[in-house]
Amino acid sequence: MARKANYDEKIKVIEEKIEKKSAEMKALKAQLTEIKTKKAQDDYQELMEYMKVNNMSADEVLSKLR
Repeated sequence: MARKANYDEKIKVIEEKIEKKSAEMKALKAQLTEIKTKKAQDDYQELMEYMKVNNMSADEVLSKLR
């Protein structure tokens, strides 16, 4: 029986590690989403500024990209 308790303890330790890593992954994914959102906002602002400086409409920009 002592051996079973040893396995139970090892299982518990590994499950706790998995739980901790899962929480870390969740936090990292949230950070990644936040950074991607900020990048998209910055890219949008840059595009809008370019359009304003060059007096271009969205249709004109799209026609140049096509």
